This record gives sequence, structure tokens and C-alpha cells, in this order.
Amino acid sequence: MRRNLLLAYQVDRQYLKFRWLILLFSAFMSYNPATSMTLGIVLALESLLGIGAMITTKSLDLYKTKGHVFPGLLRLFDLATICLASALITNPLVSDSLSNLWMMAIPIILIECLSTAKATRSLFFTFAAMVLVSYDGLSIGNYKSIIIPVSGVMATGCLGFLFSKFQTKDRILRDRDKRLTTLMNTAANMSLSGDLRSLIISTLKSAVLDLGASAGVVSLTCEEDKSLLLTEAAYGVKGDFEFPVVVTMGEGVSGYVAKTGQPITLTAKDGEFIDCDGIGLPVKSAFCLPLVNREFSGAGVAQSELMIGAMTIINSEENVILESEELDLLQSLSSLLANAVHNARMEERSRATFIRTLESLATALEARDEYTRGHSQRVCDLSVMIGIRLGLLTDALEELRIGTILHDIGKIGVPDHILNKPSRLTDEEFATMRTHPVIGYEICRPLMLSEGVLLIIRNHHEKLDGSGYPDGLKGGELPLSLRVVCVADAFDAMSSRRPYRGVMDMGHVMGEMSKGAGVQFDPVVVESLKELLTEGQLDEMYAEYWTKPANDYPGVEAA
Repeated sequence: MRRNLLLAYQVDRQYLKFRWLILLFSAFMSYNPATSMTLGIVLALESLLGIGAMITTKSLDLYKTKGHVFPGLLRLFDLATICLASALITNPLVSDSLSNLWMMAIPIILIECLSTAKATRSLFFTFAAMVLVSYDGLSIGNYKSIIIPVSGVMATGCLGFLFSKFQTKDRILRDRDKRLTTLMNTAANMSLSGDLRSLIISTLKSAVLDLGASAGVVSLTCEEDKSLLLTEAAYGVKGDFEFPVVVTMGEGVSGYVAKTGQPITLTAKDGEFIDCDGIGLPVKSAFCLPLVNREFSGAGVAQSELMIGAMTIINSEENVILESEELDLLQSLSSLLANAVHNARMEERSRATFIRTLESLATALEARDEYTRGHSQRVCDLSVMIGIRLGLLTDALEELRIGTILHDIGKIGVPDHILNKPSRLTDEEFATMRTHPVIGYEICRPLMLSEGVLLIIRNHHEKLDGSGYPDGLKGGELPLSLRVVCVADAFDAMSSRRPYRGVMDMGHVMGEMSKGAGVQFDPVVVESLKELLTEGQLDEMYAEYWTKPANDYPGVEAA
């Protein structure tokens, strides 16, 4: 794509300002009463052209469209005017002060080199200046008069040519360094970031900005329905824009690329735009690459390919053709992104399988005690309901779900004769029972569960006043999610049968919960529990234990 456009814009804007100084010196050097009328007309025309060029380049957006053409044409016109005036030195009607006017062509040629970094344009400007300054002298055979200006212009052209070469090489090296930095940063982010969505957005942003594009979209295959692509991320240089949420595989640009696995390039005709998957931007050109994860099994073994999705880069301002190195960058980024998405999905599947295994283990553990069977699931459902009512975010709710399912897994270390004792526990037996949170924590700690989940497993018997166990946490040391679990666990324990007692009266249960509010339990969480009871949302969950609706029990009132 068009690189260094900002640099060219800045150089051209500076030239349009510096040009007034060139015109002033040129007018001073070429002033002669005999040609004052001609000089005035030329200066007026030069001024009008300069004002027009400044208007068409007053903003970068105007410069990108058509404005970038005018500074170059203006420099060519300035060069022709100055060199023609210098060539008139052989005319006796003009003052000898014009003999050095050709020197004003030197900064024009050098600025042209700096602006375009193209050797061909530099050579063209040099050749044109040489022809113009020597034309009049050659036509009358006055060869001596053209030696100095032609030599000076030629030397300037050679210097400009070398400058263009060095600038081009420097640009190539800087661009390669920038691309390498982009790839290294992307790879580093992929190894460090645990947030897949943030990783996709940062990679897409790097691709859009490094290629000088207008926007980009990443679509991934739907794991539940492989015939669909779901837009995972979109980034626009100028802000948000409309984009399709779902694309059918094989339809549209990204759907076609994802189905065939082949990248495509689209360019619009002059004055027209491309319909690119219904993206809400004027699209002049688009580049769409498949996100394919390739796995190599070893020498002599065919590689396996898995379609992950598609990445589309669009340009709204001009038809652009990617250079080979830019295509390499885009393909490298798409390969890195496909690999990261594949690994994240595999990790998520493994984690889900692992969590389900632990949940099955916890369920099997509860089967040892017919009185606590279903306890963890009820605590889980109740905690999530309270968490939703309190406005907990999705990640916190997921930690609640996993933590509550596993919160009693440490009871695997409690002997059966204590776990199923039909009477109240002795002090020694209760001390053994109190070890189950730490046992569960030690079991789950090496399994790379989140800190929030481990906190629930270890500290679900803590109390606000610090009288809980095993760590005696109190007050602000208990995060909201843990306070929710403490309330849900205690409520379910009192609301279901135990070997040493039957189901407690609901009025008594809620009386105990209200008594503990602000001392053992968070009062806000207790009030949320009361609201759920009053609304009858727990009737079905505890139908096996309750003989009448919760609303009929005394002491249960809406908050």
C-alpha cells in the first residue's frame, strides 16, 4: 500500500511554504524594467498556482485523494519557469543578473527527491532542467554560456539520484524492521496474553495500521455450526463501522475465502465501490486471507489443515495493490492468528473436559452421602441466581459456577464414618470435618484454576466477623462472590435433611439468616436471597424438601 504518505505530505507542505522564498529571490534576481510586465504576470500566475496547491493539500484526506498530484506538477512548472528565465541570459534585452537564476532549480530538484524518493522522477527533473537552461545557448552556438548551469544542474541531479537511492534503501530497511517488529510483538502478545479477543483485536489493528489500510474484520468459524462464520473483531482507523455479525460459509468475500482456503484481492473501478460482505464503509479495495492452522507431523508426513476463519483488510480511499513484502506480512499475521485461535480453542476444550471431570468427581463424592446428594449443584444454582441479581460479570459468574460445584471436593479426605454419622459430631470429628476446605484447595491448586475459584473452594466457610475457617477472613477480605457462596452454602445446609435432623422450618431458616446478616453474612446478599424466596424462584429447586411454598413461611419478606 501507499507507504510514507505522511512524510510526503509533510515535505510537500513545507515546500509550498518554502516556495514563496524561492519566488522572492527569483524575482529579485530577475528584475529588470524591460521585462517588469512579464515578470509581474509570471509571479501572479505562480502565486495563484501556489495558493491553489495549498488549498488542495490543506488536510491529509485531501492530499490522499487528489492533492498529492499538485505539488509535483507545481515543482515542475517552477523548474521550467526558472530554467527558461535563466536561459534568456543570451538575450541582450535582459539583465545579466539572470546568470545565476538557474541555481534556484537546485532546491526544487532536491525537494522533489525528498518528497517522492523515486530516481526516475529525479532524473526527469534533472534532464528537463538541463534542456531548458541550455536550449537558448545551443540555438545560437554560445556553448560557454551553458557550461556552468548545465554542470550545476547535472551535479544536482546526480546528488538527487544518489539521495533517492539511499532514501529508497533506507525506506525498505525501515519497513522491513517495522514488519519484523510487528511480527515479534504479535508473537510475544500471543505467548503472554490469555484473552483471545484482545489478542485478535491487537493483531488486526497491527495489520491495518502497518499496511496503511482503513479497516479490517476477523471472522471465525462457529464451533457449533461449521457452516457459519461469526465476526469476532472489527477495527476502523476512523472509528466504529457496520459489519455483518454472521456470514454463511461460501457466501460473500470472507465466506468464499473460508470455504476455498484461497486469498483474494478485490479492486473497484474508478469512481465505483465494492460490496464487501455488507461492510458499512466505501470500499475501494479489499484483501481477504484465510485463517488456516497447519500442523506438521514430521518428515514424509502430510500436514493437516484446519480452517479457522478469514481476515479481511479494506481500503476506503484509493485502489491499492499490496507489495510482495506486505503480502508476506499479512500472511504471517494470519498464520500466527490462526494458530493462536486454534490453540485457545483446544485449551478451552481441554479445560472444559477437565472441569466436567472434576464436576463428575464431585458428584460421585456426594453419592457417598445420601443426605448431601445434590448439595453442590443446588449451591451452584442458587449462587449464580444471586450473582445475576447482584450484577456480577460473566467471568465472575463462571468462577461462581465452577467454585461452588467443586467447593466440597475436599470431603474426599474425610472418613465415611464421620461424613455419614447419624448424630452430631464430636469436637474431634468436627475438627476433622473442618479440614475439607484446605484439602479441596490443595487438590485443585496444581490444576491452574483461577484464584477466584480456589478462593471459593478454600474459604466458603468464612464469616464477616472473622469467626469462620480455615483462614479467619473478615470484612473486606471476603470478595462479593465469596460472600454469595457463604450465604448460599449455609442456606442450603439448613434447608435440606441431615443425618442428625430433618428439614428445618423455613421461618427458622430465614430467622437464622436474618440474625446472621451483618455478622456472619453479607446483608445485601441475604436480602437478595429473600427476594428470590418471595418471588418463588426457589420452590422447584427445593420441592423435595419443602412441603409448602416459601411465601407461606413466616419471616420471609421482600427486601
